[in-house]
Amino acid sequence: MKKIHLLKYSIAIVAVITVPFAQAMTLDEVFGEIDNKAAEFIATYNQEHHTNLHTLEANRKSYASSCLLPLKVKWHKIHLGLKNLPHKYGLSISCEKSINSDHRKWDVYVDVRNEQGNSIQSID
Repeated sequence: MKKIHLLKYSIAIVAVITVPFAQAMTLDEVFGEIDNKAAEFIATYNQEHHTNLHTLEANRKSYASSCLLPLKVKWHKIHLGLKNLPHKYGLSISCEKSINSDHRKWDVYVDVRNEQGNSIQSID
């Protein structure tokens, strides 16, 4: 009887330890999820506003880790201060709670371009 209880406790301990690691994604998977979320957002925007915008891949040099909550997407205005391009719009993909205890929150910028390949200077 003791062996059965010991076995049950051992299985429970192993499950508690391994479940968080099962949720961890590789960096390529994390950035794939970021790129997919950005593409979904722009597809919806294109349909609603009759535009033909597209996203570039997220910068792989940015920090990101597996997110415990759904990713959030919003428009992000970047001030460039240039005469011919004072600002541009892109997407901010954010995680409010990641699995990494050192960096609980993160934001990754995704560039958005029009059908000519130019940066977006206005959104409706």
